Amino acid sequence: MPAPEHPVAPGGEYFVGVDLAWGQRGTTGLAVLDHTGSLLDVTTRQTDEDILAWLRPWTAGPCFVAFDAPIIVVNPSGHRSCERLVSRHFGRFGASCHAANTANPSFTNGSRALRLADALALDLAPTSPRRAAEVYPHPALVTFFDLPKILTYKHKPGRDFNHLQSELLRLITLLDSLADASPPLLLKSDPDWQAIRSAAELATRKSHLKRLEDAIDSVVCAYIALYSTTHPTRTRLLGSPTTGQILVPVSPTQANQIDHP
Repeated sequence: MPAPEHPVAPGGEYFVGVDLAWGQRGTTGLAVLDHTGSLLDVTTRQTDEDILAWLRPWTAGPCFVAFDAPIIVVNPSGHRSCERLVSRHFGRFGASCHAANTANPSFTNGSRALRLADALALDLAPTSPRRAAEVYPHPALVTFFDLPKILTYKHKPGRDFNHLQSELLRLITLLDSLADASPPLLLKSDPDWQAIRSAAELATRKSHLKRLEDAIDSVVCAYIALYSTTHPTRTRLLGSPTTGQILVPVSPTQANQIDHP
């Protein structure tokens, strides 16, 4: 579903998920929800120009854009403090972070996410009406579904096709179940989402599944944005504004552990 030229959000805000590739060659997933949790669009793009062209109509007014990618990266080596905190609180679930630092060519001249946020004039302040935040789907999924371990739908050595397909379909089914959650995530009536499920069911190769991951992750990112707005006390910002922050949904137990280290 293409975004209208000047969409109007009845609830006053759009919740946008961006599963952003660190470099220009990767595929970026994009999704947008309205205040009811209805999926309005889900797609993939590659270049900054195409990503911004898709984002601009949805971010012209009040919006919350959740990037699954580092936004603030100033450390010359190692992990950022926010990544270490995610690993501390979610590592036992398998949800540790990759390291982002300026030694990585992707961040030598700042992050791609920050450049996109700046191009859209988005603010990183949590109270801004047009804001952006960094998110991470793995720990969010652990919290949303009370999982003992992360879902292993990402391609890694040792994971065969049947395993990856099973885990990806499990993720799709779990996301569908959020139709009854607070806030709801309403996916089943969207034809693009139906096409994603059908493609996952009919896939015969790992590459077929890989093409679906980014779009699905962007839906998770968009839902994190909506969830954190609806339930601000059930989320935490790990890290600091100057060195990088990651927004994570938390259970009461996780919140207590974070608040009282």
